[in-house]
Amino acid sequence: MGLDARWSCLEVGAGTGTLSGWLTSVAASAGQVTAVDRDVRFLGHLSAEGARVIEADITDPAFHPGRFDLVHARFVLMHLRDREEVLRRMVSWLKPGGLLVVSDSLAVGGETSPHEAYRRTITGYWRMIAETIGSDRHCAAQYPRVLTGLGLRDVGMHTHLPVVGLDAGFGRFLALTLEQAKDRLLAAGLPAAVYDEAVEHLKDPMTREPFFAMATCWGRAPVGPRQQSAGFPLA
Repeated sequence: MGLDARWSCLEVGAGTGTLSGWLTSVAASAGQVTAVDRDVRFLGHLSAEGARVIEADITDPAFHPGRFDLVHARFVLMHLRDREEVLRRMVSWLKPGGLLVVSDSLAVGGETSPHEAYRRTITGYWRMIAETIGSDRHCAAQYPRVLTGLGLRDVGMHTHLPVVGLDAGFGRFLALTLEQAKDRLLAAGLPAAVYDEAVEHLKDPMTREPFFAMATCWGRAPVGPRQQSAGFPLA
C-alpha cells in the first residue's frame, strides 16, 4: 500500500499538521493535500507549503470537503460520539478506487497491569475520557468489519504495540498525557498518592508497560458502481 505522488489527499483532524506536512512533501504539485481541523492554529505552515487548510467541524452533516484518492484520520474517530456517521461520510469523500485509512488506539495492558498504582491510574484515565467526551478505547477492533459493511474492498489491518521503557518517545507521550489529565483524574476520585506513584513508575527505566496498541485499518472504494450498504454498527 504505497502513496502515489499524484493523489489528492485529505487529512481529517490534522492536529499539528505532522502527517499533512509529510503528505505535502510527497505530493507532486501544490493543492493536492487538504488538512481539516476545527482548530487550525497549528496549521499555518501548511498553507505556505502548498496545502489547503480548512477550519471545520467534521461532525457537521453539511461538511463535504470534496472527493479524494486518500482520506486519512489518526486518533480522531475514537473520540467522537457519532463516529459511525462520520465514518460513513468519510467513505463518501473517496473517489472510485480511493483509499480510506483510519488509525485509533486499542487499550491494552494498563487495566490488567500487576502494578497497582499504574493499573488504577490508567483505568481511571480511560473511564474519565469515556465519560467526558465519549471516547471508545475498543472501537478500532471493529473497523475491518465496519469498513467491509460500508462496501470497501481490500480491507486490511495492522497493529503496533509500543512499550514504556522500550520506546522513550512513547514513555514521554504517556507521561504528558497523564499530566494533562491529572486534575480531572483527581477530581474523579483518584488519590494523589496513587497518581504520583504511577508517574514515578513510568520514569523507572526498568518499567515495561503497554498503554495502547495503535490499530490502523484501511479499505478501498470500488472502482465501479457499488451497492449502498448500511454498514455495521460500531457499538
